[in-house]
Amino acid sequence: MSQTTDANTFLELVAPVRDSLYRFSLRNVWQQDQAGDVLQEAVMTAWRNFSQFEQGTNFKAWMFKILLNTLYRLNRKSHRAKAASIDAGALDAGGYIEKEEAWTSILMEPERVKEALDDRIVQALESLADMERYCFLLRLLEDFSYREISEQLEIPLGTVMSHVYRARMKLRERLTEMAMETGIIK
Repeated sequence: MSQTTDANTFLELVAPVRDSLYRFSLRNVWQQDQAGDVLQEAVMTAWRNFSQFEQGTNFKAWMFKILLNTLYRLNRKSHRAKAASIDAGALDAGGYIEKEEAWTSILMEPERVKEALDDRIVQALESLADMERYCFLLRLLEDFSYREISEQLEIPLGTVMSHVYRARMKLRERLTEMAMETGIIK
């Protein structure tokens, strides 16, 4: 193929996934100006390595892998990587029951909770360890299968499932705490 044909093919493949890549980038760097820079760097890396892309395979997955590597380098460079920690002993039985009742209330009135929490959801996502956040967002928002995420991140399938599960539990815990603190639920 000629360089022009390669460029046209590359642009045709990037166009339908560009918005999804940008949203994912924005959710993982937390600053809009950095998200564009990260996406641009990932697209340029993909273009430089386009000859390595196997036609007929999943271009979106290939692009996300490049974006994830770019995000990982940025986060590591800026010391944003967070340690994953769960304080399993922090809740007593009474606190656990109270939070379970609050969680049930959240499920019954999600609109009221969404209105009150606004950017606190972003804060809760930001509090996750990077790999938990990546797995969670790829699975729930970008609709990748656990296997696809495992291949993209080059980690075992069980690890991906654990990261998604832990992210869900941490978000559930944090959002319930925030709803209780703000008096949205009792």
